[in-house]
Amino acid sequence: MRTFLTDRSVCNILRSEARKQEGEDVPKVEEIESKELTRRKILDVARRIFALHGFEGASVDAIVKASGLSKGALYWHFPGKLELFREIMGEEARLILRHFEIPLEMKGEFDPVQFLIEKGGTLIDEFSDNQERRLLWVDLTVVAQRGDPQSKKLAGEMIDRVLDAVLPELDRTFRGSSVGGTFLSPGERLTCLTHAFGGLVMNLGLRLKAEEAKRYWEAMVRMLLEEGGRNEKP
Repeated sequence: MRTFLTDRSVCNILRSEARKQEGEDVPKVEEIESKELTRRKILDVARRIFALHGFEGASVDAIVKASGLSKGALYWHFPGKLELFREIMGEEARLILRHFEIPLEMKGEFDPVQFLIEKGGTLIDEFSDNQERRLLWVDLTVVAQRGDPQSKKLAGEMIDRVLDAVLPELDRTFRGSSVGGTFLSPGERLTCLTHAFGGLVMNLGLRLKAEEAKRYWEAMVRMLLEEGGRNEKP
């Protein structure tokens, strides 16, 4: 069976080589790869269980049993259930951050309306096709709403990361404009869109189909960005 190295395992191997050159005792490459595979297995199994049962319904015992690993192996990689959940949602955040990255060649000729319509539309398709991923995001919102401070912080970080990725270009494009008489700044418009997008994701698979969600998303983007630009006061 072929083994594929992750970015994390490559970094660990490089660190080990550096430590070896300094005369320190370091684990073998095979040991590093084995630990990385164990860590990945824990994350993959936990992801499924969190999606099926929610953060509060999932247990360390269930994750250990489904993974076929020992409880000690899980605790070696993660201090507890919350840290495991945070790592899984952190991976989700990084996926979304990469999804909304603006290519270097687009900067300077950035069309925020078309960019957000297209990126939001493809992300809606991904959430619609991947129930596990959708359930994880819904559960994060539920846990945060129930008052867990760590989950509230994590949910806020998700929004902040998307804002940080897109807002600078959006700000340059709409600098000085406002939406009608409400005087929404570019940051406020984008924040409004992130909340609207979250509402669409929450309802996918219930009374909302992907194609409908994409039409509503496009309408909201155009109302907040195009309409705002046309309605700005002189």
